[in-house]
Amino acid sequence: MHIRIAPEEVLGLARIAHQAPPIITSVVGDGDVIRVVADLRRLETLPGPLKLAVKIAPIVRADVKLAGFERGVATLSVEVNAAGLPAHRLLSLAAAPIEQEVAKQGLPPGVVDVQPDARIAVDVERLLEAKVPGLTVTHAKVEDGQIVLDASVA
Repeated sequence: MHIRIAPEEVLGLARIAHQAPPIITSVVGDGDVIRVVADLRRLETLPGPLKLAVKIAPIVRADVKLAGFERGVATLSVEVNAAGLPAHRLLSLAAAPIEQEVAKQGLPPGVVDVQPDARIAVDVERLLEAKVPGLTVTHAKVEDGQIVLDASVA
């Protein structure tokens, strides 16, 4: 099957299913980029350096690109700015809060891996296995502001 869906529709579906991360306030597709706005004040626990950053710039904007999709893992390159300043180098500080949010959603540990080079690896195969068993994504891309997936149902 071929699925073409706007990022904002994905967020809407996740909210209906009570699976949306509470920090995400909006997403929108723009060409091959997904633009995300997050309110870090909605995170319950933050490491010390991030607490200070949140006081200065609580709203962050991220441009996310799908850098690759291989063997069921999507690698995302992330460019983050807070108050107009580049903040993607601080992404690794958000690893623990992201892992906590993933656990709250009932997802297996390690399904989201924040890497030190401003990349995030999402194990789509394991994520779907946990939430939508039987659905397998074989190809993914972002095109014309939409997420495009080739998938099959077993």
